Amino acid sequence: MLGGGRLTIANMLTLLRLAAVPLIVYLFSIEEVDPRWIALVFVLTGITDVLDGRLARSRNEVTRFGTLVDPLADKLMVLATVFSLVARGSLPRWVAFLLAAKELALIVGAGFFLVSRSKVTPASNAGKLATVLLYVGITGTIIGVSGMLYVVILGVGVSILAGLGYLLQALGK
Repeated sequence: MLGGGRLTIANMLTLLRLAAVPLIVYLFSIEEVDPRWIALVFVLTGITDVLDGRLARSRNEVTRFGTLVDPLADKLMVLATVFSLVARGSLPRWVAFLLAAKELALIVGAGFFLVSRSKVTPASNAGKLATVLLYVGITGTIIGVSGMLYVVILGVGVSILAGLGYLLQALGK
């Protein structure tokens, strides 16, 4: 395990979420699949995201691996799902590209911050709110609930604000 850690239950959940990324892309590629199945997989990954963090903290098993890979798994799941929704015509391209640009900037910035300071910044309340908005909006979009595009857009906006907050924190301001 990265950083000399052990394979904890929380880390297994993170790995499961990472493994679900190609599964969700595959499910989107099947025209006959009921969207509720896709939504179920997506929601379950969100639940594992909440569970793995709580388990790691409550069991005092926070590992460097989990700290680094957990947010990456979340970003990959959201981006894979958003781009799959774009491919289906359910979301506009600009939403996916804006979110992808923000996530790429955050990943590059986090990598630079880790190399220069060896510190991982915990998720902010704005980042957590953005995740909830994105999961609600994306799930609603998958199953065809009207108006969910606005929730996704709000989630992207809050995500960008959270990213700016991380940048300011990294710069020490």
